[in-house]
Amino acid sequence: MEVTKRSYSSSANLGPGYDILSLAHMAFFDSVTVKKIDEDGIKIISDSTPENPEYNSAGLGILKVLEDKDIDQGLELKITKGVPIGLGLGSSGASSSAAVKAVNELLELNMSPDEMVYYSMYGEIAACGSAHPDNVSSGIYGGLTLISSTSPVKVRKIKINYDMKLILVIPHANIKKKTEQARSMVPANISMAEHVLHSSRISTMLYGFMNGDRDAIREGMMDDIVEKSRESMFPYYREIRKKAIAGNAVSCCVSGAGPSILIFTDGKTKKDEIISDVKGIMGYYNSKYTLMETLILEDYND
Repeated sequence: MEVTKRSYSSSANLGPGYDILSLAHMAFFDSVTVKKIDEDGIKIISDSTPENPEYNSAGLGILKVLEDKDIDQGLELKITKGVPIGLGLGSSGASSSAAVKAVNELLELNMSPDEMVYYSMYGEIAACGSAHPDNVSSGIYGGLTLISSTSPVKVRKIKINYDMKLILVIPHANIKKKTEQARSMVPANISMAEHVLHSSRISTMLYGFMNGDRDAIREGMMDDIVEKSRESMFPYYREIRKKAIAGNAVSCCVSGAGPSILIFTDGKTKKDEIISDVKGIMGYYNSKYTLMETLILEDYND
């Protein structure tokens, strides 16, 4: 018997929601097939990720599951990567969450969604050195997720009551140890005035999502702390954001730790104009890129 599960790409942070928000979308997906084997330990089969489970985002979370639940069972994990690595689209989180979902079903563990998020986040240690649950939460729940606690892990799913589509601007970049570098650039301290402004923005943005208030989504999805601290990694972002807003996009933000950019669109958005502007901006910076239109993934149905 074997079990295969998918987890889709995701965009974390969404402006002011650093480390606590993530949005699943249908641009890409990873699949992980798990089966029992007679050998000890975990065997990884993958053509693009480490075969040592301790250095593999799918394998490390499963090692933690087996250890905590005292399970002595060899497993084979076949990983098929679809989410591009290192571009701020939740690649490691997709592998990790898909693996945990598959093992949960194969071994009949009956883990709760929050428990699966807990074990999935361990896979992020293999990818970037820290266990953060934002991307993996949307890999388990789908839709827009809010991390309300990390100890214990508690996730709240936010219902989006506004009809939007997405444009992803995906640079052809290869930044070594990108996530570690990006996290190291975030300021350790901010002022009280910055805290108040940031709290106001994230509250306004979530109000907009929940109440279908376009203006509130746009007003709230702004960040002068984390995104600003990382601008040297994606110098084209501010110009793309300015043109997206001028083209009546709902909003625009950096996807996760970048360098990909996420643009929210609706029927009022001048998409052709924005796409043309993106082409000019990326050409000015001599940056090759892929532009992809996609949809929000509301739920996992399997």
